[in-house]
Amino acid sequence: MSETKKLHQALIYGSSAHRKACRSEFAKFNLSEGQPKVLSVLSEQEGFLQKDLAKRCHVEPATMTSILNSMEKKGLIRRAVSHVSGGKRAFSVFLTERGRTVAETVNNIVSDIEAKAFIGFTQAEQDSLIDYLNRIGENLEVK
Repeated sequence: MSETKKLHQALIYGSSAHRKACRSEFAKFNLSEGQPKVLSVLSEQEGFLQKDLAKRCHVEPATMTSILNSMEKKGLIRRAVSHVSGGKRAFSVFLTERGRTVAETVNNIVSDIEAKAFIGFTQAEQDSLIDYLNRIGENLEVK
């Protein structure tokens, strides 16, 4: 009797294996969950407002505050006061020099793990899989 293919099971299996591979590498740099993603996003573009960075990283604003507090203590990021509409105060987030170095390492780790994950896949299959997973995310995103 063949096993029924279930999206739920495949996503859990793939996600769990990916998370485990990443977590063991990121732990070597004392990075907790959520921090590598922030470093990667900021390495592409700095100066996000905290609330926008939270949205980009798919976490709640309160969770982002906690992640950033820890990263600031580690000397990976700095926050600068910005003023937004209505004269309200907000914080923009920037990498420190140490943060840039660690972000580069994180990006290299992610590239290495992706290369391993995609062994035996054509470029077209890789692109399709990423597109499919993004579409699933968009379809299920709470609006």
